[in-house]
Amino acid sequence: MKKCFWLSSYPKSGNTWLRLIIGGLFFTENGKIENFEVLKKIPKIDIRRNFQFIKDVSLEDYKIIFSNKVFDEKMFLTYFNYSIEAQKNINLNGGNFGFFKTHNARVKINEKFYTDESTTLGFIYVSRDPRDILISYSKYLGQTQDDTIDFMINGQLRNSKQIGENFPEILLNWQDHYQSWKKFQKVPSLFLKFENLIENPDEEIFKIINFIKKYFNIEISNRDHKIKNIIETTNFNKLKQIELAGSF
Repeated sequence: MKKCFWLSSYPKSGNTWLRLIIGGLFFTENGKIENFEVLKKIPKIDIRRNFQFIKDVSLEDYKIIFSNKVFDEKMFLTYFNYSIEAQKNINLNGGNFGFFKTHNARVKINEKFYTDESTTLGFIYVSRDPRDILISYSKYLGQTQDDTIDFMINGQLRNSKQIGENFPEILLNWQDHYQSWKKFQKVPSLFLKFENLIENPDEEIFKIINFIKKYFNIEISNRDHKIKNIIETTNFNKLKQIELAGSF
């Protein structure tokens, strides 16, 4: 039972851009990204509704997870214990696998990994120079660059307060986040660099297409036309226009 194909990264490393590329390849006819609706095709698993099944497994654990608005260590460890089961239970609407976004490090707690080969089909990891992440992330967090450096070096939970449906993510530090996925060698993986996506987007998209073909025997229809349109409609100016139009 291998259902999940992860698009993984440390925050502010190009995960949304990667999702748009994958969305253009798999969920459009021509590769054109005209709004951000395609991002809904590549959701997060770690949201409240995907863990409601715990109520039927252990009412005590369910109360620990859902009773408070802030995640303490006990709550996180309890929630983490059900991550693999949540991945096994995910509804794929009749498909064999689905793409999912995550910023979680592939941590191991109490002899359990965040995800493993029992539920993971493969993954693409996109990395970015941490000096550039620092600038973008400090603005996103609304804090000084010194505080953001501490955050990135020390590693900690992201979003320890419950916001809407989202559960918190455990990031570790930047290097350990990368290594946690790099060491996951029991499934096919592709590592991309944000900087290469900027410099040579067509070459990097070809890497994705060839990776998907090699390991999963999936052909991308209308390939060249899609690549051209994806590049044209996911450049920063175009995405900014879409964002300003209020669809993100």
